[in-house]
Amino acid sequence: MGESVTTAALVGACHCGAVGVHMPGESAGVVACHCADCQKLHGNFFAMLVADRAAVRWTGEEHIEWYRSSPANERGFCRRCGSRLAKRPVEGAKIMVSAGLFDASLERRVVKNVWTEQKPRWYDAPRVGPISPEEFVALALAEPIRGPTADYGYAMRAASGNPRPPSVIALTWITAADAGERERIRAHSRANVKDFVDEPGFISIVTGFTGLRGFTVTAWEDEDSMKRALGKHHATAMRELFGERFVASVWTSVWSATRVNRLWVRCTACGSLEDVSDDHRNCAKCSAALPPRPAYW
Repeated sequence: MGESVTTAALVGACHCGAVGVHMPGESAGVVACHCADCQKLHGNFFAMLVADRAAVRWTGEEHIEWYRSSPANERGFCRRCGSRLAKRPVEGAKIMVSAGLFDASLERRVVKNVWTEQKPRWYDAPRVGPISPEEFVALALAEPIRGPTADYGYAMRAASGNPRPPSVIALTWITAADAGERERIRAHSRANVKDFVDEPGFISIVTGFTGLRGFTVTAWEDEDSMKRALGKHHATAMRELFGERFVASVWTSVWSATRVNRLWVRCTACGSLEDVSDDHRNCAKCSAALPPRPAYW
């Protein structure tokens, strides 16, 4: 299933303790089954660990009742407390043991969702695997989080690799009228970033959304570099902004640097904090190689 699992035996029990189970630590799962039968029998999806039937040992078997839930499968439950224990094919060597029989500290995550086409609408299937950038943004935009003094959203940074200090910073915020308009703004932003990265004088951009308000902070070597980049797709976006009923409000500005302070990097060998504004590569205190100097923005 692609998940690293412990080899120690897994030991679990039903709610009343009358039925116990021992199964191999390398059993596959957790697998979440969303089929209609599991919905009826469990009240939700069935979270299971899958193993060879011969490798699973039950105690208190006299308390287990097996119910033929379909022509192909039967399901076991405890006669005393009603705990759902397992599902096993009538013909087959595997068994699916309920993950709920094991302690809450079970070091497993859902590795697969099955029969999601039968899932009811009132819950979302458990996430499988690492979250992608696109999924993260979708989650951040789906239900904005707000506090008394702060709104939370998402941000991203796109950099050109230009190591020079900026002399110009551009600040922009733009508020969409609704979620559809927000997606239109984001589409323009993606096109703008492609143009920015192609401009030699571009340094980097930090951009994102909190609710319906988008923001950007861009750093440039000089104003001419910024003007060249803004003359591309950005000009199309501006024509739509002023020629159509597009966006609720917007503010843009350009700032020049009053003071660019020193850039410091910590030496990993001796711990000295080194001024690397001149991009020297060795620690002045111990002569060890310094980490690469980061971009100014």
